[in-house]
Amino acid sequence: MSPTPPTTPRLLPPRDSAALAANAVPEFRSEPLLAEWGPLPPGEPHGERVPTFHIDHQIIRLRFDWVRHAVVGSTTLRVMARDTALHDISLDAVDMIIHGVRRGVAGAPLRYTYNDSTLVVHLPSPLRPRAMTTVTVRYETVRPKKGVYFVDRRHDLWTQGEAAETRHWIPTYDYPNDKTTWEFYIRVPKNEKALSNGRLVGTRPVGRGEVEWHWSLGEPASTYLMSVATGDYTILRDSADGVPVDYWVYPDSVAAGWRGFGLTPRAVDLFAQKTRVPYPWEKYDQIVAPDFEYGGQENVTATTQSDDEVLHPAWAEPQARTDLLVSHELAHHWYGDYLTTRDWANVWLNEGFATFMEQYYTEAARGVSEAALERLGAQEQTIAADRRARRPIVYDRYQNDPIELFFSGHIYPKGALVLHMLRHDLGDSLFWAGMHRYTVDHARGTVVTADFERAMEATSGRDYSTFFRQWVYGAGFPVFQVSAQYDTAGRSVTLTARQVQPRDSLTGFFDANVDVEILTDSGPVSGVMPVHGEVSTLTLPLRAPPRSIRWDKGRWVLELYDFPRSTAMLAYQLAHDDDVLGRVEAAAGLAERAPDNTALGALTAAAVHDSQWAVRTRAVSALARWTGDSAADSTVRSTLLTATRDRDSRVRQRAALTLAHFPGEATEERLRQLVADSSRFVSGAALISFAAMDSTAALPLVQEAMTHASWRDIERKQAQAALAIIRRQTP
Repeated sequence: MSPTPPTTPRLLPPRDSAALAANAVPEFRSEPLLAEWGPLPPGEPHGERVPTFHIDHQIIRLRFDWVRHAVVGSTTLRVMARDTALHDISLDAVDMIIHGVRRGVAGAPLRYTYNDSTLVVHLPSPLRPRAMTTVTVRYETVRPKKGVYFVDRRHDLWTQGEAAETRHWIPTYDYPNDKTTWEFYIRVPKNEKALSNGRLVGTRPVGRGEVEWHWSLGEPASTYLMSVATGDYTILRDSADGVPVDYWVYPDSVAAGWRGFGLTPRAVDLFAQKTRVPYPWEKYDQIVAPDFEYGGQENVTATTQSDDEVLHPAWAEPQARTDLLVSHELAHHWYGDYLTTRDWANVWLNEGFATFMEQYYTEAARGVSEAALERLGAQEQTIAADRRARRPIVYDRYQNDPIELFFSGHIYPKGALVLHMLRHDLGDSLFWAGMHRYTVDHARGTVVTADFERAMEATSGRDYSTFFRQWVYGAGFPVFQVSAQYDTAGRSVTLTARQVQPRDSLTGFFDANVDVEILTDSGPVSGVMPVHGEVSTLTLPLRAPPRSIRWDKGRWVLELYDFPRSTAMLAYQLAHDDDVLGRVEAAAGLAERAPDNTALGALTAAAVHDSQWAVRTRAVSALARWTGDSAADSTVRSTLLTATRDRDSRVRQRAALTLAHFPGEATEERLRQLVADSSRFVSGAALISFAAMDSTAALPLVQEAMTHASWRDIERKQAQAALAIIRRQTP
């Protein structure tokens, strides 16, 4: 049973009738912000796999048969028995043709059994604990369903290991809780290159017109990080603090390669500085791959990146940003490769950490406001994920493949948010000291969440069991109804927060420390509300009446909240809050107050004058709510036309789209001009809006755009969207 929610008192009595509307405080929303959680993702539990042996070293020799799309190879494994005698070596090997197994490299044949998924090598005598033996497997796999991808149009090839794809192209132990060193010998045509993990030992001519590339990884890693990529590449040489940092790009994409990858040394330096752990590998290569199935994959020392994510033209910026992807995959070389999740249930220790480091790079390189916007995006993704399918971060249930655990919307964004909340709670010094301790204590090892929790508690001297129980092992997030009461006689504001989220065994009441800030004509007043249980309160003394009130300044807590405030307060917040997320919140709130003139005035000012592109963009979008308001039409149209000249193409793009709601001669003329904007995002948006206004005049421009080839086919896609509008308008 839930108690009746409180009504929301006025914060200030209206001073006169003209201020009545602007100072009226709405009631709480009639519909709950979150009525119910999404169901748990389907699947059965998969506990940590228990290895019976350790691969000490593995050597793989490969050539690729392009006619058959086949991998032809051999692998030599030096295997150590663990704590008990080893009778058989069970290797993961899916859909392969096994041509033979021998002791050593060319020794006596060994018995084996194979069922298309597991190759069991039968040892002639038990291997005693901690003893080693070596076996060699000759094999091939034709048109593998996973693991190796032949791209015929470019004659490029790339492999993928995570989560369980290495077994499709190499017989090995394919689970993250064992680490080994390895070598690759890769044969390719002499006009091509081959990249793999570790350092390049050398190349040599072999066969007819082929070259063999020999790569060796000298420090242990999990086998899902094994990688090979081949093709016609140009190598761009760079370095970071003495570490070779190379970029493998197409010969015709050198400028784009530097544009996409050139930030890498700065990111290496930043991560080494903050973790106080130097880049822990012998080199770092990044290679672009066609048709890559993900944005990137952190193959140790040899990251694979999607070519159309990295090789963008200059006009595509800032919408196209490689710093997120590049810094994310680099961060894995500390969190994911150097420290590796022990099982897939704890994979947030890889992905959540890399996402956090990516956002920290944004903070260092682009500023606090840009990083705050990324944090807000992570919150929105997590909230959407819990609406679809709520689950804890640490979660071991999946149906067919552990990769299902990756993309529910939890381990990347929510994992990063957990670290942001810890950092905010501890402060930078303690947080990064804890990260350093965790990193060095588990260097080159495998980890579970308890290892990280212990490191943070040992560093800070604080008990974080409740924090991890509710945010990592539990599920969901708090949903607050927040109200504020101003005591004119006592000159104080009392804030009340009630938790109203659905509660069950996975989600209860949350404990959190929430930052609040009140802006007054005598300056800002800040405080922290310790939230605990269903209802929490905080009273702050003031020297002047409140002009605006922020709940969770900085948006550090993962949450939803309903905090009704007057239009006047939101307008003041939009104009004066020094936190970009406060201004974003105010713009969203004012959009719901159309056709209020106070809201309109605040939004038109922000659309043109706010210092942050994201606030200008949101204010521009909000102006669409005044469609059909003849009294506001001139003001809105003038503001939007001004916004189409904004220095940031993201604002111009949004303004061009919003202008579709305000047809007229001046609008059409400006849209015609914007079709020639230097940014294809802006020109495409203008074309779409123009098509909505005058399909006849727009058609020749649409037809022209359909002939243009561009990055990601942006121009044709937007022209197709405009053409769809024209067709709907044509009788």
